[in-house]
Amino acid sequence: MLINNWYVAADSADIKVGEPTSVKMLGFDFVLYRLETGAVVCLSDVCVHRGASLSRGNCVDENVACPFHGWEFAPDGNCAKIPSMGEDFTTRRAKVDSYPAEEVYGWVWVFLGDLDEEDRPPIPDLLPEYHDTDNWRTTRMWFEVDANWQKFEENSLDTAHITYVHSTFGNRTDRKHTPAQIKSTYYGKKVRRERKAPKATQKSGVLGKLLSEERSKTVVELEFCLVGIAHRINPQFRPGMSQATFSASTPIDSKRTRQFGLQARNYAIEPENDQERIDGRRQAIDEDIAVITHVRPAIGPTSFSDEMLVQSDQMETEFRKMVMRMIDAGYEIDHEKVEAQWDRKIYVIPSPARRRDPKGWVHEAVPTTKPRNDKIWLELKQEAEADMAKVAQNEPAQSAAQGDENGGAAE
Repeated sequence: MLINNWYVAADSADIKVGEPTSVKMLGFDFVLYRLETGAVVCLSDVCVHRGASLSRGNCVDENVACPFHGWEFAPDGNCAKIPSMGEDFTTRRAKVDSYPAEEVYGWVWVFLGDLDEEDRPPIPDLLPEYHDTDNWRTTRMWFEVDANWQKFEENSLDTAHITYVHSTFGNRTDRKHTPAQIKSTYYGKKVRRERKAPKATQKSGVLGKLLSEERSKTVVELEFCLVGIAHRINPQFRPGMSQATFSASTPIDSKRTRQFGLQARNYAIEPENDQERIDGRRQAIDEDIAVITHVRPAIGPTSFSDEMLVQSDQMETEFRKMVMRMIDAGYEIDHEKVEAQWDRKIYVIPSPARRRDPKGWVHEAVPTTKPRNDKIWLELKQEAEADMAKVAQNEPAQSAAQGDENGGAAE
């Protein structure tokens, strides 16, 4: 699990004014609540006094009050009141970590890390169709799965598995992988593939009616972004008819993942067709879960040398390479150490305030598997910005590697 990244914490509609809400991310507990201004606050959920859960307390004006002794913590994490010590008592050590929060696509995104604002990446904008409500209809859903976040995301980037796992899409007679150019995007990669279309009989409901005639090919664009562990899948069924699915995965802990998803379609956009599309997505997700919950090793990322990867694993390989760079930057949580000491020691995700002033904190920042090296992150950021500059100038950012030892071997 990686710190210094944006993650979707909740649907915006679920965070109410003055109502503390508990959310677990990266194996840690957080309290979220909304101010009268509409802004969302996210704090570490463990009170520095006697370890009570702040999300079980209540809001007092803009603060959240601990249910144990009434200590009040302000949106910036500083303790505003200690009732037992009187109105005038203050101490700089009475503070909890506070995390930046933004709302995009009807989701609350939280930056779980200590990078300053200028060093944080922007939240990915992978569904422009969401805003075109005249021509596109969007449905939303979220679910939890007993699977590691990296294993689950790599499954979503795997274009070879659909022939074997999914019943309503993927051509059963066209199984051979065709190499395609992989292009760099902002903190991610993108690929466009053309394949023989599935049989019309594989489709049912509205899609079955609209695609009742056999098609020669289908075009799918697939893109991932390391920020938010997000991806976009955009199948074009026929000219002028397509849908786009944007998903963001948040690790609950090392073995559980919560995924938030939006799907926009420009066909059958009447609201009465929503449930059919939601049911279709749920079916596909269940088919993935049936496989991914039984892969080993259960926790990723897996070393390249421990798996036999081939050319059809191009996108998964690119994603894993980027994750490995985050690990080399010292951003991977040492979950084994945290779990071993869980009942005896409080660790927290470090916040920007802790980076600016590292002294005087009661709870210790979470240990990482490698020493911090922010230079690696800044290099990744610079590369992402350079790639986007090339895209803006209509230059190819990157081509798929052939014969790469980390997964590009011939199939």
